[in-house]
Amino acid sequence: MAVVSSHSAVGEAPEVLDSYRDQRIAESAAITGSENAVVSDAKAPIGEGKRLDGPAPGQSTKITLHSGDKDRTAILSVPDDYYPNTPTPVLFAYPGYNQTAEDMQRFASLDNLPAIVVYMQGVGDAWEGAPYAKTSDGEDLRFTTDMLAAVNSTYNVDASRIYATGMSNGGGFAAKLACRAPEIFAATASVSGAYYPGTGGNCENPSTSFLDIHGVQDETIEYDGGNRHGASYQPARERAEAVAARNNCSPDPVSTALAGDVRRVQWPMCGNGRDVVHLRVGDGGHTWPGDSTGTSGGAERGAASDTAEATSYSLDATTEVWAFVSSHRLAGR
Repeated sequence: MAVVSSHSAVGEAPEVLDSYRDQRIAESAAITGSENAVVSDAKAPIGEGKRLDGPAPGQSTKITLHSGDKDRTAILSVPDDYYPNTPTPVLFAYPGYNQTAEDMQRFASLDNLPAIVVYMQGVGDAWEGAPYAKTSDGEDLRFTTDMLAAVNSTYNVDASRIYATGMSNGGGFAAKLACRAPEIFAATASVSGAYYPGTGGNCENPSTSFLDIHGVQDETIEYDGGNRHGASYQPARERAEAVAARNNCSPDPVSTALAGDVRRVQWPMCGNGRDVVHLRVGDGGHTWPGDSTGTSGGAERGAASDTAEATSYSLDATTEVWAFVSSHRLAGR
């Protein structure tokens, strides 16, 4: 088994990060298409839905899908090298509270990944599990599975490589997917995740592989937990510990100081090929590390964060997310 290293281009300027990102994405693509990815068990098919009027390779477009009793939207991005005869991984991306799918497409820069990327749009710019959510428990999960079924009917999807990531409230929902839908998602990753109580109950055992990235300087969703919008939220490392426990990992993590102010914490010996990793970003605020637009924490729109917070360039979140998730796949598909 091969897991892509989580070492990053630490402390570099944005243009250097861009070059490094391209290099790591190419390396990850080679692993993703190989038989070396960590394999976990799978149970459920992803289904088929209504065929979408989706974009051609190398393009993205806004799409609408009826889910439950609502018309929901997302931005669908198809990689340049998509071929109808080649199964392709899918990455779902969930923006933070009061941010849009367009915002996340801009700051996370996931379009260059060798995957079909679905930037999901929340009702009221929010996701279930948060105290301000406009959707009930299970409603956004259904939107996700309905969208996956539609994408599967439109493109050649590799059902063993379905992934999710998110920022802030969206990161909390990505963690909920790890909790509730491990039979669908091979791995999920959360950045600056908001872990309200509604994101962690009634979890399946085991969970799926999980990466948490969180800045110690985060003043919106504090690293050590706190209260916001009238509800408490879980400390970042504590959520990773909970996932590790569900995955039967060793309770004694291995902690490694990386270059710059980043510490990697991994719980070893997890069951069924799963991995749980926490990246503690010492110089990071409530932002997407490596974001050169300055919009990931809501600074541009004054939304997800009350004030502009520090963006760490000690690592690139897009690189780390893809390196982690793409090294996992579900067996039996």
